[in-house]
Amino acid sequence: MHEQPTIRLADLPDAPAIAALVCALERHYAPDGEVAPLTDAIAMVEASMTSQEGTRYALAFMEGEPVGLTCFAILRPGFSLTGLVFLKELFVEKHARGQAVGEALMVWLAAHARSLGLTRIDLTTDSGNAEARAFYERLGADRADKVFYRFSLSGSTLTGA
Repeated sequence: MHEQPTIRLADLPDAPAIAALVCALERHYAPDGEVAPLTDAIAMVEASMTSQEGTRYALAFMEGEPVGLTCFAILRPGFSLTGLVFLKELFVEKHARGQAVGEALMVWLAAHARSLGLTRIDLTTDSGNAEARAFYERLGADRADKVFYRFSLSGSTLTGA
């Protein structure tokens, strides 16, 4: 019989253990097997834990009125420990569409990410939302070959009942 794992939220003193696992993760996915040094991984983990990265918002204004927003999160480790921005929402009020508000929000988000040393923006959009897909592709986004999964936690999925 196998012992059941114990799970707990990690604290800052766990940073070296987390960093070692992040390096193992990087080694697993890196095509050449090269990973950043453990000291770099520890620094990245400590920075992400102490800055309380998570949900952030940026607003776009026209004539002093808010007309658009991005809702995003900074996620780590990301490729080669550089981290990424996950764009959860990009929304522009109907009356402000077609005035480059969405593009301005994306340009701002890219500059903000770069200023934090992050190297990519990931996002999802509904496959049937041709307008959004065309928008992101026009801005230079590459369509990733990924499969998107979702667990609905309102039912019995993952022992919720």
